[in-house]
Amino acid sequence: MPATTTPGDDRTTTRRASRAENASAGHRGRATSTAFAEALSDTLSSVPKPARDSFLRGVTGDDQLDSSLWGRGPSPTQRKQAALENLRRQFAARSAVLEYSLTRAEAADLLEVSEQAVLDRIKAGDLLGLKKGREWRLPLWQFNAGCAHGFVPGLARLRDSFPGGVVSLTEWAATPNVDLDGATPTQALAANRIDDVIAVAATSTSAAW
Repeated sequence: MPATTTPGDDRTTTRRASRAENASAGHRGRATSTAFAEALSDTLSSVPKPARDSFLRGVTGDDQLDSSLWGRGPSPTQRKQAALENLRRQFAARSAVLEYSLTRAEAADLLEVSEQAVLDRIKAGDLLGLKKGREWRLPLWQFNAGCAHGFVPGLARLRDSFPGGVVSLTEWAATPNVDLDGATPTQALAANRIDDVIAVAATSTSAAW
């Protein structure tokens, strides 16, 4: 005897099919979400940290990251330790710069000018100085016997354009730069490529230094 179906049977079959389709769609959605999260994680890990942090601040707003994607955030103790370690690196870098710097008297003797003239040039930005206690120290990299005044030109403009302080600027100035054809910023300044150096400095970030 052939089976018969009723309108109720048809509705039951339709509901079952709908549930199965929804379940399948949900599975595909979760799979797509997981694949997207993995792709996003891979992409962000390949870009510089400053750019990554800027992106994350922009999309999270309250600086809260999705723990399912990034894992649990650092504890307060871990954040403190990271901040302390960062400070140690900064102070170590400062000490290194001070070690390879001239006193005001040494700079005056080198340039054959008065100590007051050195101070005036620091205040004008023509020379870069870093305070050690109450005394000025002048990083060695800016002095160059081949330059007209005994130091590289353009330092006042560079200081205004560079986003970091004298310590980070000193590190940057001594580092070969692909945007300067492999020359260091110091070498480029000595060659009177001031505009080139300023343009490169303007694209730098203090977070990178």
